[in-house]
Amino acid sequence: MIKKASLRLLQRPAMEETVLPGEIYRRTSLNEDLVEAGDPAVELDGPLLLNIMVKFFHAYVYPGSHEQVLELGEVSLLFDRFVHRRLGSDVLENCLKLRKELLSYGFALCMLADLPKSVHLFKAIAEAKPLLGGEPFTGLDIGSGTGILMLAMDVQARRNGFEGSSLVGIERNQIVAERTNEVLGHMGLGNVLVADAKKVDSYGFLEGRKLHFICNETLPGAGRSLWKEDFIFISKTLFDGLKEHTSGAGFFPEAVLVGRSPEEMLTVLNSSTGFQLEDEQYPLRLMKPFAISLSGKMTGLEEVGRDYETLVPASWRSVLTRRW
Repeated sequence: MIKKASLRLLQRPAMEETVLPGEIYRRTSLNEDLVEAGDPAVELDGPLLLNIMVKFFHAYVYPGSHEQVLELGEVSLLFDRFVHRRLGSDVLENCLKLRKELLSYGFALCMLADLPKSVHLFKAIAEAKPLLGGEPFTGLDIGSGTGILMLAMDVQARRNGFEGSSLVGIERNQIVAERTNEVLGHMGLGNVLVADAKKVDSYGFLEGRKLHFICNETLPGAGRSLWKEDFIFISKTLFDGLKEHTSGAGFFPEAVLVGRSPEEMLTVLNSSTGFQLEDEQYPLRLMKPFAISLSGKMTGLEEVGRDYETLVPASWRSVLTRRW
């Protein structure tokens, strides 16, 4: 009894504010928000994109909710349970099954739950202009996680007049891939394969098709060497072994600023060099990423999402997880 009472004292109380301010929350379904986002006449502003983020987060935990009009309190409660899934909280009482699910999908959901950064990345992808024509729009998302960037590519396709999209994700975590397939299956938005994106053999599904857009968000955080994640190794596979599929594709990120340090040997990697160094005086795998190009602007990793932070209450910014 004493041990149980002591543990209860350590539990976090429920968050007092909602995850989004009431004045920007839309009483619409995720489906309705995505249809609006796909209209090229509609501005992809912070409030619309934040609604998409929080409703997709809910749909990931509760597949099928993309068709429902959710109350803001319901969405906020789920975020509250997620951010306190490890330490425990009053809002997780008698929620053992849900807590296990939140822990199982935790890494993928952590990426999505960094709302300001997720909005910034979604916007850059959704507003991109494909260089290729031809139906359907074909998109590839490497390290797909929850599949949020696949949603962004579908919005890009519709904003650019494509009638349909064919989207495939590659994910190495089978548990996450299975849930993402379930969620995207409900929404009719492509599928995710469990495969090693560094191997040419993993891309047999392309079957001669050219890709309109490729997302490869497998970068390590600022200050960590590139060998810590697979970005440059996957890029080498895409450009050396799959040129017939990737030539002419748009890329996210458009470019990456890397260097030995923030002041030493800075250089930009982009699709023109296959995201490799042309003259490797210093091993690329030992370099570190410091910025990515978003909507044509080189943005420091710590600056990504900065313009959207004020739309999320400060109490939530202090507890939400971070991409980098």
